[in-house]
Amino acid sequence: MTSMLNMEIELISIGTELLAGKLNSDSSFIGESLGKIGLELSRESTIGDEKRKMVSLLKESLKRAEIVITTGGLGPTFDDLTREAISEVLKKRLIFRSAILKKMREHFQRRGLSMPKINQKQAYIIEGATVLPNEVGTAPGMIVEEKGKVLILLPGPPRELQPMFIKKVLPYLKRYSEGSLKTISFWIAGLPESSVAELVEPIIEKYQKKEKIEFAILVHLSIIEVKLKVKGENKKEINEQILPIRKKIRKALGENLFSEREEKLEGVVGNLLLKKRLKLGLAESCTGGLLGNLITNIAGSSRYFQGSIVAYSNNVKKKVLKVPKTYLRKYGAVSREVALAMAKGARKSTKADIGLSLTGIAGPSGGTKEKPVGLLFVGLVYPRERLKIAKEYHFVGKRQDIKYRAAISALNLLRRTLI
Repeated sequence: MTSMLNMEIELISIGTELLAGKLNSDSSFIGESLGKIGLELSRESTIGDEKRKMVSLLKESLKRAEIVITTGGLGPTFDDLTREAISEVLKKRLIFRSAILKKMREHFQRRGLSMPKINQKQAYIIEGATVLPNEVGTAPGMIVEEKGKVLILLPGPPRELQPMFIKKVLPYLKRYSEGSLKTISFWIAGLPESSVAELVEPIIEKYQKKEKIEFAILVHLSIIEVKLKVKGENKKEINEQILPIRKKIRKALGENLFSEREEKLEGVVGNLLLKKRLKLGLAESCTGGLLGNLITNIAGSSRYFQGSIVAYSNNVKKKVLKVPKTYLRKYGAVSREVALAMAKGARKSTKADIGLSLTGIAGPSGGTKEKPVGLLFVGLVYPRERLKIAKEYHFVGKRQDIKYRAAISALNLLRRTLI
């Protein structure tokens, strides 16, 4: 078996819609999932639904790579041609499986529908393939082993691909990855990419010269990820290399580092609230409930989250949160004073230990020279610690981006307060 250190794994994303600008979340999911078992993609390609071009690309990939993963093109319509293209490349027949057809019919019956005749196409499997059951949709996946090569065919929709990949594909691929690669991510909030780079570049320069160590700085919306990959012949060798790097990065990033695991900032904040046995109440204006949504996306958030008051209008700010009329007249709704009054009102209204608020201008209109689009104030009231914080932020971008950055900034302020 080829050592993972020399193994090539290629991903081919199939679908004309991907070339027209549709977001391809499958590629990032597959790349991240492979990293968890010590594997990595060597190349990624995207191609439209044209059989001749698909056949050509598949032949090229199979010359280079030991494992080729395809996504998409397994549906029932005329432009779903992945199985046909691979059948031609491998010179293998497509064989009808009545058991698959039966499961597809049952899938439609559970939804109170009759199965269209064109779905029968999905019951044809490449000769010799291992079938990967689809728990959500109708298109089964396949694993084909041929002359030392592996072809893995997956459906395109993420809700179908992801459970299939986790439950069937990753266990299959683990045989190729024993102790050869480890990936660690350092998750940072509250700093721009340039500041993170400035902090970690001396560490990267020192260790990246080594052949088996790789770094990357990835930018997510308001979150920065420093990714470390270490290759080795065994787990002991890898862990020995990681330890000093990990210590240096932790020290360099300080309190800006919020996690080294695959967890979201809202989950980290939730764990801190649980640990300190604190209840949180929110008041949101410009974010319109987005922060409350992020918090309640975490299972078990009812143990620390009391609720969120969406005080979009000044009338609600006055009547529900008891923001003084004089504050709104003198300082305006987007101000430190109103942010603190909103946080205080949120804490009292929800009977929480901590009140957190957001008020700002998400745009694209509504800004002035004194208060431009992207201006945001986060208020935090924590009587137990005698804390009253109102922090000012300035963001740029589209309306949705500004709202998300605002919510993340509020979460990070709360995290920094609790640590």
